[in-house]
Amino acid sequence: MSTLSQKEIAEIRDHFDFFDRDGSGLIDQDEFIALLKILAPSADRANAVRGFETIDGDHNDQIDFDEFLEWWQTNWTVF
Repeated sequence: MSTLSQKEIAEIRDHFDFFDRDGSGLIDQDEFIALLKILAPSADRANAVRGFETIDGDHNDQIDFDEFLEWWQTNWTVF
């Protein structure tokens, strides 16, 4: 995994904040499902739930920015 610039991290943070609809600083399962519907429209709910559980490394039923950043770096192209 390559090192991201501060600009790239800020852009990823913008994506995270957009899907953090309640402004909690965390993405819950419903917010993640909404995110995945945009990024991967053909993904079904069961796949989204499995993905959420995989990303939620500390298993607290929420994805924090560090978990999101790691997932984003592994799975999506940074613009």
